[in-house]
Amino acid sequence: MMKNFFIWLVSSMVFMISYTGAVYSSIPVTVNTDPDVVKIGTLFNGTQISVSGTIPEDSEVIVQLTGKREDLELKQKGRILGVLWMNLGSVTFRQVPTLYMLYYPEAVGKFARSNPVKWQQLGIGLESLKEQIEITPDKGDKDKLGGEFLKLREGEELYAMREAPVIYGKNGNGMRSFATEVFIPARVPSGTYQVKVLAVNNGNIAGAATREIRVEKVGATALLSSLSFNHGGLYGLLAVLIAIAAGLLMDFLFGENKGAH
Repeated sequence: MMKNFFIWLVSSMVFMISYTGAVYSSIPVTVNTDPDVVKIGTLFNGTQISVSGTIPEDSEVIVQLTGKREDLELKQKGRILGVLWMNLGSVTFRQVPTLYMLYYPEAVGKFARSNPVKWQQLGIGLESLKEQIEITPDKGDKDKLGGEFLKLREGEELYAMREAPVIYGKNGNGMRSFATEVFIPARVPSGTYQVKVLAVNNGNIAGAATREIRVEKVGATALLSSLSFNHGGLYGLLAVLIAIAAGLLMDFLFGENKGAH
């Protein structure tokens, strides 16, 4: 009899665990973006996009914005004999994202600072990204080169981790809504980007959802970009003509004043 009771108890626990998982998975994390298309014109200087959706009510939200991954070759500089500053060769960073932005509320920032090991285990953030980067040739200085690469990207405003205000609301059924904004930097390349929302609870990722946005060049910016990639000769000629025209215009406007002095 005790054996039958034990079997029933184990079966019941398995059923309850399975049932709980089914209920949770039936209420997924959601994400929406506005706008879905960012247009880069001549005067584009960066812009904000709104990110909203729903997460479990006992979770905090993290928004990760990433671009496509590609290989990037850079020149490595260093001192020769401790005196001359010269190129030491090329270094290739394999499959690095063109853009990496991480936005999170103040509560998540406090958790990251007080629990660095647990934060690292989430596999997000710049330090985790540095660990994922493959560098060739491998000269045993991956940590140093990876750190310098991140500094370069941060200086270009293409990589960043920032605390951002998040507005939460009630949504019922164990979920709550969220709304925040993320910044698209001025130097962002055109292409498709992934907005990923992570629901984090006690240092664990409870759920995630993704959505794509597009960044497109328009107007004169799109025309010049198309010429530079598809019609290099014509683009070069146009650049020379524009430079000549600008020089003639400056001479016309300020030539007499220069002569008077």
